[in-house]
Amino acid sequence: MSDLPPPPSSSSWPEHPPGSSGWVEPAADVSVDDRLAVPASSTWGLGEAAWGIAVSLVASVLVGAAILVALGYTDSESIENLSISIIALLQIPVWLGYLGAPLVAAVRKGSGLAADLGWRFERRDIPVGLGIGVATQLIAVPLLYVPIFFVFGEQDVSEAARELTDRATGWGVLLLALVVVVGAPVVEELFFRGLLLRGIAKRGGSAVAAVAGSSIVFGLVHFQLVQLPALVMFGVVAGWLTVRSGRLGPAVWAHVGFNGVTVAVLLATA
Repeated sequence: MSDLPPPPSSSSWPEHPPGSSGWVEPAADVSVDDRLAVPASSTWGLGEAAWGIAVSLVASVLVGAAILVALGYTDSESIENLSISIIALLQIPVWLGYLGAPLVAAVRKGSGLAADLGWRFERRDIPVGLGIGVATQLIAVPLLYVPIFFVFGEQDVSEAARELTDRATGWGVLLLALVVVVGAPVVEELFFRGLLLRGIAKRGGSAVAAVAGSSIVFGLVHFQLVQLPALVMFGVVAGWLTVRSGRLGPAVWAHVGFNGVTVAVLLATA
């Protein structure tokens, strides 16, 4: 009997039992700070988030203008009637900072996207995230605007999205889905709930401050006044999911659901 191997230690057990689908509540002794913790060896901070936003804003103006001029869009009438393919192309300079900053921070100054920014996924992130994202868009957002419309009068919250979907025909529909439902959730969650939220927490901010700060910035950089309350609300939901789970998976899928239901409804009613 002495030749039997010793029993495995608790640290050798898998994180989830065999057959588990993934959404497991963090252990009771794991604090919020621990879920947002960044490796001590990582040297990045809020500076990377700041230059990421700056690069995004500058590139969207300068590179975007260069693209339009190169393609012959030089007058206001042609710019107002850009095709969905050109609008999608103009997202590339916007995403330069939002994607470049997290990559530089986590890969060059940190221990990788998973360790530094929580870029991890579980199988149940899909139904949980999608369900919360759809419910936020269909239930929470309309309720949010009831008192706002009562005070300021009714506004067309879907105007910006409708203008986009109205230009989507044929292959443009697929391109629209790739940009709004796939690209935006990945890039924006990696930046706002990954780099920015954790950057605030890394600087000593509480989870509440990290969620609130990243949500407000997320709303403001879209430059859509009427949609600002809804964007901030979604930022809070995505931030809460990130803090609760300690990873970005649920927030990414919530973003997919949030954007996807809007595109689907507008395309169906176009």
